[in-house]
Amino acid sequence: MTLQEQLKQMRHASMERMPQSIMKVFTDSIADIRKSQLKENALQVGDYVPDMNLQNSNGNNLWLSNLIEQEFLILNFYRGGWCPYCNMELREYERLRKSFNQLNTDIVGISAEIPELANTTTNKNGISFPVLTDIDAQSMKAVGIVFQLDEASKKEFKNFGMDFTKIHGNSNFELPVPAVYVINKNMQIVYTHFEEDYMTRLEPTELLKNLKNNLITENT
Repeated sequence: MTLQEQLKQMRHASMERMPQSIMKVFTDSIADIRKSQLKENALQVGDYVPDMNLQNSNGNNLWLSNLIEQEFLILNFYRGGWCPYCNMELREYERLRKSFNQLNTDIVGISAEIPELANTTTNKNGISFPVLTDIDAQSMKAVGIVFQLDEASKKEFKNFGMDFTKIHGNSNFELPVPAVYVINKNMQIVYTHFEEDYMTRLEPTELLKNLKNNLITENT
């Protein structure tokens, strides 16, 4: 089953299970993100990502530049291990990791959840690639993929038992949109997929196909 098929099933189940009033809060939030033109203002193909200072599950600092050991590195920016759509996506990249490696490409997962929770995300999904923490979403802000939760969304997340002050270790109430950036050894962006709707994701097999067909090249 493809990721899109899995996501479609989950979306359908959510729509049936969740009251329409709650779904409207989240769909309105998605619409607001689109209106804000976050996508248009984020870093684009040809731009360079900043050298991110990230933390692993042990709380050790790592520089993004030191993680680029192959020709390309996929940066999978996910919302958190609390998000079932993100977990599905991470597992699919894990399933395909060897295929990506054969094309001289590797993967790293990045979120703002604290290292302990990132470690939980790694373990529960059986992830072998690095799943790292961007403290206070500073690097993701530099990329331009972060938005602040509106009051209605905060209320609904709280009703679901989500305490973002504990998840992120701050009271900023910020989340990244699900985004995939592919960078080369020079940290230049060679491919992007930016999705305001958290229930929709890039199909990893499509990214794999683009790499196989040399539609993603080292030089933009």
